[in-house]
Amino acid sequence: MQLLIGIVTENASRWCSFNGTWSSYSNYSLCHDVREPSIEGGVEVISTTIYFVGYSISLLTLIVAVSIFLYCKELRCIRNNIHTNLMFTYILADSMWILNNVMQVSMQPDVPTCVAFLSLLNYFQLTNYFWMFIEGLYLFLLVVKTFTGDNIKLRLCLIIGWGMPVLFITMWAIAKSLDQSIMSQPKQEVALGRHCPWMVSHPYDWFYQAPAILVLCINVIFLFMIMWVLITKLWSSTNAETQQYRKASKALLVLIPLLGVTYVLVLMGPTEGQVANAFSYTRAVLLSSQGLFIALFYCFLNTEVQNTVKHHIVRWTTARDLDTERRYNNWSPRSRTESIRYSIPLLCNE
Repeated sequence: MQLLIGIVTENASRWCSFNGTWSSYSNYSLCHDVREPSIEGGVEVISTTIYFVGYSISLLTLIVAVSIFLYCKELRCIRNNIHTNLMFTYILADSMWILNNVMQVSMQPDVPTCVAFLSLLNYFQLTNYFWMFIEGLYLFLLVVKTFTGDNIKLRLCLIIGWGMPVLFITMWAIAKSLDQSIMSQPKQEVALGRHCPWMVSHPYDWFYQAPAILVLCINVIFLFMIMWVLITKLWSSTNAETQQYRKASKALLVLIPLLGVTYVLVLMGPTEGQVANAFSYTRAVLLSSQGLFIALFYCFLNTEVQNTVKHHIVRWTTARDLDTERRYNNWSPRSRTESIRYSIPLLCNE
């Protein structure tokens, strides 16, 4: 006879003979590997660690980059103002991601606080997508439509970048708050739902996910059109073929993180096996370092920014040297001689 243990579709079995003795062999071939949860948990921990380190490094570099743009008045133009706002969205989104994870690990379940933090995180991430769209639109108008920067108003960019995400996040928040069924979660999501019901995936999430995907698709179109114009101009020039390829590759490398195409490249991937784990780690590295790439390409490696910073350093060094020289002149040998001459009568009187 055969004894079935477990549920109908996935069970373990062991043979029992007619004399009542059990076989020493148990058949677990129809059961799931009991090691899978621990492996998946390990992947989640490693991915989260990569995200945490990447976001932290990006946060530090972005703060320095934004400080440079705000301090150096010579760099204030429509192009750099757009860069500054994009970097600022990365700072806010990365900070909120770190705060959300720290709160989930170190704090007791607090639904109102988690809902507020999650709403801010989704808002800042959506502003990040919209400012990437503004970057793509600005380059498209300059390169493809050959408009001048004066035709693009910063006020309109601010409305699109910071105002439109408010509309989508407000619609999402209202829909979630009015749906009472969100508070009752499936069994496999009880832990997550108990901590913060709004973190569980829901069709209402398309209120802010759909605009983000639409923005990324438009930016991919912008990228193709901009690269087509650049490659056409390079081929019409008299540069060597290798130099043309190098310039085109450099332009593509710089534009991919600026327009958010990295998000499209890692949007979908394998879900099982070691390949899925490798994809998860690669995705974590690329997404968490987006802000770092933006700060490097558009601030630290930018020739205009480098020259401006060098100019400020030279001015600061010159001003410091002049101040030192002024102090030295106030205590010159002549002043020291006069001090000694004035003190001689006092010594003689003694």
